[in-house]
Amino acid sequence: MKNRRLLAFAAAGVALAVTLTGCGGGSGAGNGDEQITLRFAWWGSDELNAIKAEQIKLFEKANPNIKVEGEPSEYNGYYDKLATQVAGGGAPDALQITYDALPLYKSKNAIADITGDIDQSKFQAGSLDAGIIDGKLYALPTGVGSRGIIVNPAVFEKAGVAIPDDTSWTWDDYIEIAKEISDKAGDGTYGSSAISNDQSLMAFARQNGEDLYTADGKFGVSEATAQKFFEFSKDLQDSGGSPDASTAAEDASASLEQSLMGQGKVGMTFAPLNFIGIYAGAAGQELKILNVPGDSAGKVGLVIQPTVQYAVYSKSKHPKEAAKLIDFLLNSEQAGPLNKLTLGIPADPTVLEAITPDLTDSEKEQVAFIDRLSKAGGTPQNPIALPTSQLGPIITKLLDDVTFDKTTPADAAKELVSQVETALAAS
Repeated sequence: MKNRRLLAFAAAGVALAVTLTGCGGGSGAGNGDEQITLRFAWWGSDELNAIKAEQIKLFEKANPNIKVEGEPSEYNGYYDKLATQVAGGGAPDALQITYDALPLYKSKNAIADITGDIDQSKFQAGSLDAGIIDGKLYALPTGVGSRGIIVNPAVFEKAGVAIPDDTSWTWDDYIEIAKEISDKAGDGTYGSSAISNDQSLMAFARQNGEDLYTADGKFGVSEATAQKFFEFSKDLQDSGGSPDASTAAEDASASLEQSLMGQGKVGMTFAPLNFIGIYAGAAGQELKILNVPGDSAGKVGLVIQPTVQYAVYSKSKHPKEAAKLIDFLLNSEQAGPLNKLTLGIPADPTVLEAITPDLTDSEKEQVAFIDRLSKAGGTPQNPIALPTSQLGPIITKLLDDVTFDKTTPADAAKELVSQVETALAAS
């Protein structure tokens, strides 16, 4: 299956980078005399917004007949806005999309087939699989990455707590370490941010021989595993190792720069690896990456996956030019290196080579961690059946109910399975 081939390509570590030179900056669409305007929507940090602004200038310089109107936003609310735009027939020409949401928007006939607009001859086998549906290419990966435990050594040092050995620690160890940091660091510093999303649930599931979804698209998390997850999250919070529910909600809605981790007020957080540079820059501290607790041979909780993807709106009046834009932003020698690791490890090896000398220690941590994770192996993630934008709120609401003692972890687990199965049946 497609995702299995994707993991196979990732298993080469840094060599998983593929040649994605495509058609960016070359001849073809956008080189005529007709003056056109493209809209391009994405979410991201202030840093990413600045990068995009510079990349757009470079694209417009290379394609003087094309003007690009950028539409940056916060992640929160991005898909609500996109859904409204799609329903009204007025979505941006080019857009950022998570690989889990791609099948949903493809099913809405909102994503264009770009197979004939992208030169795939230089692409390594398996590298495009996450953007391929029914044999056709619908999206390009911005880069590859995963999640991990991002650690602030300065917070550990302040609390007098040793950074754990991530080859042997457990989830119980995680709670104990987080509590110790919170108790000793003071000054509104916490050992951990809240752990409450679908990716952390997936880690628990995979470590228990399950997955978020089965190969045939059903919810793959048992009530027993879901209960363990809710119990862990509540125990972490009850111990004081992570913020109380209200503070956690504020932290989840804050920008990366203004989050507790961005302020240097958290010792550990479970987050996408490409966040490390943003967190480190905001906090003014070098960070490290640890493997999630509880991994064992053959039961690796994490997966290597596209960070996000770029796609073209199916009703765009200029689909070829939009395809050229997304290819240029990622893979041209002018624009590609500007991304550094903000969108994951570059898929083009020439881009990765170009930026490597300028990577910070924290960013080198990211590249090394992906290499380490790829060597750890484990089974690939099954295809996503329900987008994070739908599953995430279900988990968040139930966890809130658990942490405010409105329900028990066992009852929340039953409700989770029930709600997800209902959502899958309706999708």
